[in-house]
Amino acid sequence: MSDTGSDIKIVFTPSGRQGVVPTGTTVLQAARTLGVDIDSVCGGRALCGRCQVDVGHGEFAKHGITSGDDSLCGVTAVETRYADKKGLAAGRRLSCQSTLQADVVIDVPPESQVHNQLVRKAADDRQIEMDPIIRLCLVEVREPDMHEPSGDFRRLVEGLQAQ
Repeated sequence: MSDTGSDIKIVFTPSGRQGVVPTGTTVLQAARTLGVDIDSVCGGRALCGRCQVDVGHGEFAKHGITSGDDSLCGVTAVETRYADKKGLAAGRRLSCQSTLQADVVIDVPPESQVHNQLVRKAADDRQIEMDPIIRLCLVEVREPDMHEPSGDFRRLVEGLQAQ
């Protein structure tokens, strides 16, 4: 349990991010504060259900936390309404509606994680020789003449042959 009564220690798995936030903070707000990417398309209004999380149960000696259902507030009316309409897996909570009451370990399932792709490659100072296949050539072609009709292609070929 929390020592001070006003601050809660929270640990997110599988990212391993952890920190201390005030009592009454929603799990989603705590995640954003600590840089944990939990999907929430609706902006925390309990409409999308993408912010589902699991509460860790038991003693987590590594973190010095005993976590369980009592670590979060009771299931809210909004969560119950969401579960009735769209379904909510057993033990899952909506992180946008669940407020922190005591030290807790939160598991963010893969479907609730935002996976930002990041590719890092080492850059080197190679000299690259530019030798394009296409080259710019200026060609003078004769003006079109109504009395001597010829196509643009024919005049272009004549201009290339003349140079």
